[in-house]
This record gives sequence, C-alpha cells and structure tokens, in this order.
Amino acid sequence: MRTLFALRLGQSKAIYDALNALSSTAALRSRLNAAQQRLLSITLTDYRNNGVGLPPAERARMKTIAMKLQKLSTNYTNNVMDATKAFKMLVTDKQKLDGLESSTLAVAAQKAKAAGHKNATTERGPWLLTLDFSTYAAIMSFAKDRALRKTAFTTYRSLASSGKTDNTPIIRQILEYRREFAVLLGYPNYAEQSFSTKMATFKEANDLLNEVARDARPAAKQEEAQLTAFARKATGNPSLQLQWWDTGFWAERQKEALFKVRQEELREYLPVDSVVQGLFKLAKRLYGIDIKPAKLSTWHPDVKVFAISDEGSSQPIGYFYADLYARPGQKQSGAWVHPFWDRAHYVRQASPAALQAQKQGTLYAAAAAASGNKTSSGSKPVRAVQWSQGLAQQTQAWLQAAPLQVPLALLVTNQDPPADGKPSLMSLKDAETLFHEFGHALQHVLTRAEFGLDAGMRNIEWDAVEFPSQMQEKWVYDKQTFNGFARHYKSGKPVPPDMFAKVKGSETYRQGNGFTYQITLATTDLLLHSSFDPKGKASPMDVLHRQFASIMVRPAQLQPCTASRGLRWQQDTTCRLCAVTLLALYCG
Repeated sequence: MRTLFALRLGQSKAIYDALNALSSTAALRSRLNAAQQRLLSITLTDYRNNGVGLPPAERARMKTIAMKLQKLSTNYTNNVMDATKAFKMLVTDKQKLDGLESSTLAVAAQKAKAAGHKNATTERGPWLLTLDFSTYAAIMSFAKDRALRKTAFTTYRSLASSGKTDNTPIIRQILEYRREFAVLLGYPNYAEQSFSTKMATFKEANDLLNEVARDARPAAKQEEAQLTAFARKATGNPSLQLQWWDTGFWAERQKEALFKVRQEELREYLPVDSVVQGLFKLAKRLYGIDIKPAKLSTWHPDVKVFAISDEGSSQPIGYFYADLYARPGQKQSGAWVHPFWDRAHYVRQASPAALQAQKQGTLYAAAAAASGNKTSSGSKPVRAVQWSQGLAQQTQAWLQAAPLQVPLALLVTNQDPPADGKPSLMSLKDAETLFHEFGHALQHVLTRAEFGLDAGMRNIEWDAVEFPSQMQEKWVYDKQTFNGFARHYKSGKPVPPDMFAKVKGSETYRQGNGFTYQITLATTDLLLHSSFDPKGKASPMDVLHRQFASIMVRPAQLQPCTASRGLRWQQDTTCRLCAVTLLALYCG
C-alpha cells in the first residue's frame, strides 16, 4: 500500500506541472535558496523516473511492476532470514571447536541453553552454532577444524539457494522487472536509470572500478602467495592448496605473527560500553555535541535510546536508537542506519497561497501556466493565484511558525550479546562497523536543513552517502581515540603502550584482496543491471563467476548473488574509494 501511494504521488501530473513551471520560470526560481533549488531539481527527476510523462497504460504498468518488485524484495529478505534461522548445529565435542574464542563459546552455550539444554556451559557445552554473521566470522577465523569451517562456509555462502527458500528465480524476476521499468522510462537498462540520480555516470563508475581492479590485483596476488607460503610452512605441507574456507583462518594466524596481537586479547580491551563512550567523546571533540541516554519506548530490552544536543545545551537536536546485539531469526543480519524521521517544520494548516486559492476557487499559477489553463484531467479551467512579495512573506512566516520536529535515526549492528557473566566484547572490525554506522547516524541527526526532504540522509546521491561513514570509521585507528576507548573489561586499565602500534600496523593488512573482492561484487552489480539478459540461458551466478575469474586471484565457490542489492555494491565501493582519497588529502 505504501509503495502504491508513493508511486501515485510520484505520478501526479498537477504537482509535476507546477514544479516544472516553477523551475523553468527564472523570476520564480531566483527566489529559491540553494537548498530549495537542489530539492526542486531532485524532485523533478524523481517524478520523471516515476513515469509522470507516460501514457496512462504505461503508468499503470509501472505501478504493477513496482508492487511486484516490493513483494519480491520482501520475499527475498524473508527467505534469507528463514534459511539462516533454519541452520542449527549442536556440538557436544569441544575438540571440534578447538581454536574458537571463549567469548564465542559463551554465546554458543547461551544459545544452547535457550534451545532447551538447561545445563549448557561455556566449558562443558553443549554449544549451539548458528549462522548469524558474528558466529560465522568466528568459525572462519579461529576454528582449527577444517571440516567445520567448510560446512560453515558452504552453508553460509549458499543460503536461500534451494528448497522452499530458493531465491534463484526471485533474482531473475527482480532483474527482469527492473529492466522493464527502466525501458518504460526510456532508459536502455536499469543501471542507466539508477545513475540518473547519482553523481557519477555509468561509464565513470565502471571505468573507476576497472582501473582500481587493475592496480589492486597484483597486490592481491602477492598477498595470496604470501599467505599460501605461510600456511604451508605452518602445516609442514608444501603442496597445501588454500580453499575459501581456509583463507580467513590462515589470514588471522598470519596477522597474529606479523603484528603480535591476538583478537582474543584485544577483545578484552573493547567492551561495547567503553567503545560507545569513546565514540561519544570523539563526537564531542569533533562536532561539539553531547550524547546522553534518553527515555523513549523500545521494541527490545537491549535497545537503547540517546539524545544529541549542542555542547552545554539541554535542548535535544536529535535522537537515535542503538540496536547493537544479534538476535538470529528475529533480526536481519548486517549493520545499517535507517532515518526514522527527518528534521522538518511539520505544518498543520494550509499555506497562505492555498487559502487564497481556496477562497478564489483557483489553483497555483505554475500549474495553470504549465497545463495551458486546464487541470491535468482537462475537466476544469483554472485561474492563477497572483504571487506577490506580501504572499512570499506570509508563506515564510507560515513555515517558521510550524512546529520543528527533530530528527530520529535507527543504528543497527549485530554484535555478540553479553554472555557467561561477561559484557559484550568487540573485535576491531566490530568497532570499525560501529564507528561507520555512527557516521551515518550523525549525518542524519546533525542536519540543519529546514526541509524534511532535504535533511540528513534524505536525497543525498547514493554514491556519496557513504562518505561520512567511511571517514568516521578511520577514527578507530587514531591513537588518541583508540587509547581513549580501549579499556580492559575487568580492571578498566588502558591497553599496553605498544598495542596501538600493532593495531595501526594491521589497518591495511590484505587490502589488495579486500578491494578486489568488493570490486568484483560491484562490477557484477553493474553487469547484471546493464548487459545481462534475465531471460537468457546464462544465470546471474555465471556473471558473478566470470567476474571472480577476471578480477579475483581465486575463483568463486558458492558466492551469494548480489542482484537484490540493486547497485548498492557498486555505490558502496565507489564511496569507499573516494573516502580513502579524501582522507589521504586531509591527512596531507
């Protein structure tokens, strides 16, 4: 229903005509400030991309496609969640879990207890393994049992690809409907439609990704050779061939050897509350804001609410929910920020122009001029409301008198919850993720924009929206910041003096492989939404495998298809590249 309403609104000829006339009338457009002009331009593009100028039959078809895409997207997500929830491995032999951190065992024992094994303990088990990402990542990085790693990898990387939760046909349907939608609008494919609202063009993004792939692949190849040599020496097996389920494990061992720091040791200095407070102190130092707990209703006891105010002020300028802990089967995996509501003046009365139009029985002058003195249905002639300086002043006063709603954001991660009497302990990657998502939340909450559609994260080009978050996460590797939040969960003592140097040294470890992997997914997105034929013989996985073969050092094995993200891999990767460049320029 919401999708249908949004599309009906986006296909309103009367509103579009009024806005288009405003945009094309220099005398009127000149009275708009920069933010208003930008919002006007974006809104007109959105109307065109909703098919406002199409014949009725084609507009009706677009509505049908939009509803189908919404349903398919929901089904896709539900299938992934159901498939994730369905996997449960009860382990009774602790030797099978050799290498796993005590924090992982504690969470696994807690899950077993919740599943009915009342006597489960961290030391004696049994332990229930699930496929929430934190458990999966722990198995791939620390489990010595190669068979366990292979089981976890093959299951996780083939989620929702068979049986009742099979997303394979859904992916083809999504790609087919997106292509049809774009063609109806006059674009050659969905990728070109998507890029019509981005900073970069399709060609610019594709060229950038291919250029970086060429530069990153030699580094990735060298990293892979070094890792293989390391693993062969450690195992005494000179012919060992690393598989995907081996890479994470041996990479962690190599990183420990190179930088002399173990994740289990580091975790003890990264309790969630300490990292969160360090993050808030950084925000105060950088942005001059105070962040304090607030009392608002929540949907789960673990969810916390915080109010943000200017430093020294008691008046909140925004709020955010923090839902940090994983709840497998109840909560989608990953990490994200969602803008609940925007900073905006919410009017509860008709505008002065609307009241004048109502009194005269007229519509706006812009709509009249654009429609040739007829309504969009052609049923009634319309007359203009005469714009004047007095009416402009009344309108400005009307807007300023409307109550100001402060913004609210939702920040979500999937950190392991507290277990076995210990607080939730973070890995360095967990801390990065939290800092990253906090960058999104601040972008939304610290806005000073007066119009809701122009405030915070709203209407920012999607190949730019990651800039603040990518920049924010780099502060984890700032010495003052790191030493400020890294405190032992028991004693409260700071990290040893040499710890930061070790952590800093690991920041760029295997970045060649990291970039090539992201670029592989990003270019797959571009291909699936441009040249790929959803009705052809080739499958989306064929496209993914070809990209792995051309960019990655190792071929794909059961990698998940990315089609449902709708060019998000490309946008995330492009933002990451730009953020790294900007940070380099900032740091001199």
